[in-house]
Amino acid sequence: MLQEQKNNDIKNELVELISQLISFKTTPQNFSEFNKTVKFIERYFSGNGIYIKKHNFMGFPALFITTRQTNHPKILFQGHLDVVNGKDEQFIPKIIDGKLYGRGSVDMKAFVALAMKYIKENQNLDLGLIVTFDEEIGSENGAQKMFELGYSGNLIFNGDGGYNYSVIHGEKGILKFSVRTEANPGRHPYPWNGKNAFDLFLEDYQKLELLFPKNKIATEQENWHSTYAIYDVQVKNDEFYTPNLVKAKFSVYFTEEITAENLFKKLQETFSNSVLEFRLKSERVYNNPDNEYILELQKIMTKHFEREIQIRTENGSSDARFYANSGIPIVIVKMVGEDHHGQNEHILISDILPMYKSMSDFSQFYFQRNVDKEFEYAKEA
Repeated sequence: MLQEQKNNDIKNELVELISQLISFKTTPQNFSEFNKTVKFIERYFSGNGIYIKKHNFMGFPALFITTRQTNHPKILFQGHLDVVNGKDEQFIPKIIDGKLYGRGSVDMKAFVALAMKYIKENQNLDLGLIVTFDEEIGSENGAQKMFELGYSGNLIFNGDGGYNYSVIHGEKGILKFSVRTEANPGRHPYPWNGKNAFDLFLEDYQKLELLFPKNKIATEQENWHSTYAIYDVQVKNDEFYTPNLVKAKFSVYFTEEITAENLFKKLQETFSNSVLEFRLKSERVYNNPDNEYILELQKIMTKHFEREIQIRTENGSSDARFYANSGIPIVIVKMVGEDHHGQNEHILISDILPMYKSMSDFSQFYFQRNVDKEFEYAKEA
């Protein structure tokens, strides 16, 4: 009975904390709300012996919250508090039929709230939390800058996954670029007097198709295949001439063990008739699904959620990508809910406590596992 009351108290406290975070209208570049949120977080940890390092990148705040004076805690939780635009009423949290509605509830204020409480309640452990405010517009003035400053951890625990009841071990890399193909065309009756920009573009496009042979077999259930999409296609020509210009944009979601920069170079070589312009990149995240941390987190979550938890990859990306090539173990989860970025974004209140307990048990496993390893190394020495 006492444990049941304790669990209920924890759940209610987390619902209140999540609701408070939802109420801040942290939409893109809403700097005044960002600063209000930072002050709220500082008050939350005030007088608790927690260390907070504050940064500001072009107006975007970034926080590094730790239980030790370090830039490299053993476990580093990673989250963002900026959200996509929403209607004013979406920033007034509502509870309906066991669901907590509000902009950012899933993406990803609930996870940040859980990490905040866990750190506050477990100062005996070497824990950290990165909080940034520009993930929805690219992370250039948030997670990227924090990574470049050397903030890291022995293990990254990210809560920005894309699938409920899952442990994510892989996220596709993303490369976006534009293509421009130009030619000096001939008139309709005399095409041999020039070149057709559309023909030149098609030659390049067909070579692109050969690079991604599994583009058309990816499904929602099995999508760990590299895919591409073409959009914003424009073809221009004078009335009596074949096309002199083709412009298009491409998005590539890749699974190969290659950096986005090297993939772009490869594509530049492929589009021999065209000029490519880089637009956006995101590195691939990949951990072996048989990694002990992946398997243990699945086991722990299966226990607390009382259902089978998947180990899977996903088509999206997260700020975990900045640690993708550092050799640091990464685990990625998602708060259980639906309609992120949508009008009815919400989380399931019944699944808040299972996620919090999973976070707690996994952390305890990590520290015990690594204490055991350090003891083994000491014995060998």
